[in-house]
Amino acid sequence: MPFHAPYICGCGKKVPHGVKCECAIKRKRDYDRYYDARRPTSSQRGYTDKWRAASKAFLAEPGHQTCVSCGKPATMVDHRIPAKGDMALFWDKSNWQPMCGRCNRSKNARHEGGFGHPVRTPGGR
Repeated sequence: MPFHAPYICGCGKKVPHGVKCECAIKRKRDYDRYYDARRPTSSQRGYTDKWRAASKAFLAEPGHQTCVSCGKPATMVDHRIPAKGDMALFWDKSNWQPMCGRCNRSKNARHEGGFGHPVRTPGGR
């Protein structure tokens, strides 16, 4: 196993490779609380019983049973272009695509800035 040198955290502590400093954990916890307190609920974002019924019906249609990314069974409907509060775009079926949960989470992290990735515009790199 290769040796990885420890790193110096922003607080000045020396931290072993692969371990998070307590101050970094606290900062992340505080940020998550701040973000979650301001984020609309899933219902407020449009994910209601009406959405669940529409997405279930969409996945039952011919040609929508497999994930567009990996070919595994589709378990959810993804918006090609994130609606971001635009309910017309949210309900536009031409903006929907079948996906498995893993590919959906990966796509969202890549395109919407998750896990430190920069936010990308649809169709952009």
